[in-house]
Amino acid sequence: MENEFQILNDKKSVDQLMLTYFSIVSGKDLKKALSAFKEKKGYGIEIVFVSFKNDLDDYDMAQLPKPLDDKHVLVELGSPAVEVDQIAYLDFKTFYNYLAENVKKEVEKNSEESELIELLKQVKSSLEI
Repeated sequence: MENEFQILNDKKSVDQLMLTYFSIVSGKDLKKALSAFKEKKGYGIEIVFVSFKNDLDDYDMAQLPKPLDDKHVLVELGSPAVEVDQIAYLDFKTFYNYLAENVKKEVEKNSEESELIELLKQVKSSLEI
C-alpha cells in the first residue's frame, strides 16, 4: 500500500510541525542534528524526521507525493503522533530560519551551548545561504 501523506503548505501548520520537531530534538540532540545537517544529512527521533535528498533511496522517493530535490528538505511527523503522516517541503532558507530561531532559544536557555552557534554557521555555509 502506498503511503498517505498530508502535505502542509500553510505557515501555521508548518510552524506547528517545526515546533513539534524542536520540542523533541533539543539539547544534545539538537547538536547531533546540526552536525548531520552541516553534512546535508537528515536527523530525526522516533516520530519526527528531517531528510535531505541523499537520505532517500529510490523506493522512499517513489513513496513521496513529489520528489525531493537538492534545494529542499522534507520534514515529517509520523504515527503515533498523527493518523496520517504530515510532511512539509522546506527550501533551505526557510529551514535555516527555523534552525536559527531554535538554536537561539536553546542558547538563551543554556549559555554553555555556544557550540550550537558555530554548528549553525557551518550549516548555513553548507546550505549555501
